[in-house]
Amino acid sequence: MTGATGTDRARIVTEISAALGEVLDYDLPELTEESRLFDELGLDSTGVFELLMRLEESLDVEFDTDSLEMAHFASVRSLADFVATELGG
Repeated sequence: MTGATGTDRARIVTEISAALGEVLDYDLPELTEESRLFDELGLDSTGVFELLMRLEESLDVEFDTDSLEMAHFASVRSLADFVATELGG
């Protein structure tokens, strides 16, 4: 992971969890970095777009949509890694 300290990482994961709760609109189980966004939580392609918009707003970052890959949305960890890279770059 580049560009994020432990505190930054915790904030990113917290913001991802909060945004997922809003996007999915149900009480989420306790999330870990291993939580799988599509398989376990039911995120879909429409939710990905809304999730990114909420993260852009809450973390004051603009994502480069050309660099997005579905692999970034495999788990909370992979999404946090992507967000940390975008914040650091």
